[in-house]
Parts: sequence; structure tokens; C-alpha cells
Amino acid sequence: MDIRQDEILRLELPYRERLTLRRAVYRGGDGPRVAVVAGIHGDELEGLYVAHRVARWLEAHPGALQGQVELLPAVNPLGLDTLERGLPTHDVDLNRNFPGHADGLLPQRLAHAVMEALAGAALVVDIHASNIYLREIPQIRINQCFAPALLPLARSMNMDVIWLHEAATVLEATLAHSLNLRGVPCLVAELGVGMRVTPSHAEQMLAGLLATWQALGVIAADAPIPPCDRHPLVATDANVRYLNAPISGLFVPTVEHWTEVRESTPLGHIVSPFGGGVLAEVTAPAAGVLFTLREYPLVYEGSLMARIVATGDPTGEEAPP
Repeated sequence: MDIRQDEILRLELPYRERLTLRRAVYRGGDGPRVAVVAGIHGDELEGLYVAHRVARWLEAHPGALQGQVELLPAVNPLGLDTLERGLPTHDVDLNRNFPGHADGLLPQRLAHAVMEALAGAALVVDIHASNIYLREIPQIRINQCFAPALLPLARSMNMDVIWLHEAATVLEATLAHSLNLRGVPCLVAELGVGMRVTPSHAEQMLAGLLATWQALGVIAADAPIPPCDRHPLVATDANVRYLNAPISGLFVPTVEHWTEVRESTPLGHIVSPFGGGVLAEVTAPAAGVLFTLREYPLVYEGSLMARIVATGDPTGEEAPP
């Protein structure tokens, strides 16, 4: 197996500094080429750890690789350096600047370099975490217009939820939308919480990546990959229920994340630090599975506290064939 690091972009910055965008390349044969992307948002670190786990597995099983795996774990190096979601100095979301332009401003040049580096890949997985306010169960998010091509790939990713969402204008400037428009299959993974690493989520995603790559012929059919045991729920705009704070205060959950609930099941309460009473009891708006739960306790009226995949009963529903 050949291992190398490539520079896909180098830019001179003020004050004698330099921005360098790198990728790690693992090549074992002439099989399909796949990629893992992370760090588009500087406050999302879950994907960086997934990239580490992928690299460690490949280095421990050099004979299993039949194709090429590329890791781009730090697409927004300035944001990662400063722990900022967006691109410092430009105050923009890098994931709203794709496909970019080679002669544009810094965000467009970064985006263009990433698009060029990923051209021709058989599959790209763009890994994100939530922000510091919400914790997400491992999930794949797919734009409805790309669902026919991407849903079969998403099923093998060992995630807990596949969220099919309607097209939105703002999403057209994301990496995933831009790649899919150009015929490069790209799945968006969302897991964990901002500014943190959740090792169990990384192990779950590693198993899904390896299983998917094995099906594509990137790694050998007899490679000793971890087991995949997840049967994803399908979330859509029609069956996702949002739970927003009815009043400002501190939200204290009384249930665990990824819990099956019935309608009106108590989920927690909102309290005030100025008194001993409870300002509001929080209950489930529908039967289903709690796949998003607020991590940051301070809420204002209207703040998102939870999302539920409504199933109509507490047993859930698997992804349709």
C-alpha cells in the first residue's frame, strides 16, 4: 500500500503566513477511488476523529485496500485553528461557497480546490457535527432530488437515521450539492455535537464506511471489517417533529438521546435560576424516536430543544426498500 500526502492548495497570507490544504492518499490498487471530507466548519471536530480511525484501520490492514482512499480532514484550516464555524477574516460559511472559483476570494478558491481534488471519485462522504447547542444521533442527510442515487449507498452506512429533506436554495452552494450536480456521489453525515469528539459515533461510522467501500470494491471482500448492526429510520419533512422552547430558561432533559417515546412522554422541564419553580414541562409532540436533543441548556422562547422522527407508534419504522 502506498501512503502519501498531497498539497491541493497553497496560498500566501498576510504577516508571512501560509495556508496549506492537504489530503492523505492511501492507494492499494486500481479499484475505485473514495474520499472522506471533514472540517469544513471549524467548530466541528467529529469528522477529524473519524478520519483518524479510517487511517488507523487502513494502516493496520494494508493488504485489504484494493482501490484508493483519500482523507481531507481539515478543509477549513483557519476555522479549525481559531475554533470558528466560518472562515475567519471573511466572516462567511465555507459550505455556502461551492463550487467556488480559482480566481475568486479565499472562500471561493478553497472551495474550487476541494472540488477539483474530488472530481471523479466513486463516493465522497462529507462529515459534519452539530453545533454546540444540539447533539445529533449518527445520520445521513440527503436532498430529495438526489435520493434515488444516494439512498442505496446511505443504507449501508450503519447510521441510525436517513433524513431525506426537500431542496432549499441555500443548500445549492454546499459541497455535497455541488458534487452531486457534477455526478460525484456525495453523502452528508451528521453526528455528535460541536467542539467535541464522540468516540462511539466514530466507531459506528468507521464500520459503515468500511462496509460501503467493501461493497464498492475499494477494500477486499474478505477484509475483517467491524460488524454493522444499524437499521436506519427514515426522516422526511412529513414525519420530523420539532420541539421548541415555550419560554426562556434552563432546559433540563429527563430522557436519554435516541429514546423511543410516546406522545406526551415527559422529556424534561424548563426552570429559572431565580426561583425554585418549574417554568414549563416539556413533553413529546408525537410518538417516535428522539434523534436530536439539546446539549446547551440555556434556551430562549423558540429555541430548538429536540427533534423526533414520528412513527405513529413507539417501535419505529425502518427505511423502505
